[in-house]
Amino acid sequence: MRTHAFVAGLVLLLNSSGVRASGSPEYDLAACIHAALTNSPDLGAAAADLAGARARLGQAKAGRWGQSEYNQLLGFVNEAHGDPTFSPNNKNDIFQGLGPFTRLELNINIPLWTFGKLDSALKAAQEGLESEHARADGKRAEVILSTKQLYYGLLLGRQLSTVLHDMLDIMDKAVKKTQERLDASSSGVTEIDLLKLKTGRARFAKGVVEVDASVSLTRSALARTIGVDADSDFDIADRKLLPVDATIGPLDGYLAEGPGHRPEARQLQTGLAAQSAKVDLETAGYYPTVFLATGLRYAHAGNREEQTNPFAYDNFNYNVQPVGVVGIHWDLNFFLTTAKVAEARADLDRLAVQRRDAASGLQLEIRRAYSDVVQARETIKVTEEGRKAGRGLLILSMSNFELAFGEAEELFKALGAYTEASSDYFRAVHDYDVAVAALSKAVGNELTSLVY
Repeated sequence: MRTHAFVAGLVLLLNSSGVRASGSPEYDLAACIHAALTNSPDLGAAAADLAGARARLGQAKAGRWGQSEYNQLLGFVNEAHGDPTFSPNNKNDIFQGLGPFTRLELNINIPLWTFGKLDSALKAAQEGLESEHARADGKRAEVILSTKQLYYGLLLGRQLSTVLHDMLDIMDKAVKKTQERLDASSSGVTEIDLLKLKTGRARFAKGVVEVDASVSLTRSALARTIGVDADSDFDIADRKLLPVDATIGPLDGYLAEGPGHRPEARQLQTGLAAQSAKVDLETAGYYPTVFLATGLRYAHAGNREEQTNPFAYDNFNYNVQPVGVVGIHWDLNFFLTTAKVAEARADLDRLAVQRRDAASGLQLEIRRAYSDVVQARETIKVTEEGRKAGRGLLILSMSNFELAFGEAEELFKALGAYTEASSDYFRAVHDYDVAVAALSKAVGNELTSLVY
């Protein structure tokens, strides 16, 4: 009866691996991803870059309205009386009869024809903003993938820890049973059997220490990623590492459509458009800008006599003078303009090469991720069979050992075989989940039902 009870308990132990209760705050994968996206410093920096790009677009739009400037001076000036032919005052007596004066100028320059300068600047700013959006989306995809990797890594570590702790418990029971038999002078065991079991137990204990340390470090990394204090009661919601439920389509479809969904491809495309507009902007520098100059000027000094002669000008005293003229501004530094155009074209060529390289690189990334998914999926099937066989072998070996039919070495080998088979299975599940996450990033589309 004791043997049957022990075997039944062993089966229950093996079937309940990974199950534990916890009252601490729990995050499922979707909650972890959402928190990571909110907490990510890279996304915070990307948001600042987006704000800068919007500001540059605002500057480009504002350029269509020209430039305006207001200046006003307040001060003191020496008195002056008379007319252009005679004055009793000496202009060199700068401290004679000082009185207040004010002078203001309002200048407005409105571009009329720029030969494409304003349109090119606006186009470059618009495409630059789209490029920053795509770059931010790329950062977002990286944060999602890294969070998934940490989450699945923590689950894997806990599953392996549970397996090793279970095997260590079985080893402890086997060592205790063997010691009892030796104490009872049983002929079925020897001191060598006890030493073999203790040696095996030390190996499992070492594995437990290493895996538990890895679990602690991975938990801390995940806590940091989602913005939670690692010393808090933070925990993840899942208890078992299971293959994710993903819809995997044919590779050809991903190769045809996947690169177009990637933010990196959009970033290069919009970057090319922005740089092309910059080439047009620099090329427009060969041509003049026609503008309307308008505004007004006014100056008044009460201690100076106003001059009515149009040929007499007093810089400190004149009535409102409206201004309205059409002007031309033309930068004739053509050698400098040529150099700027050449530099802009070189940057455009560099981006074109990067885009071609990225196109093939994105397809290779999809192929690699897809291959990893297929390989991991097949590995799960193979290792699951081995895990079942290893569990059966362990139960049978433990029963034989309990009945004194089996040797300690057989039990130790069965424990090792089951541990290795279980570890291989859980690693295959982990690899599959991570591969699906990588494929989701590679094709620019979430392949699971996760909503974050």
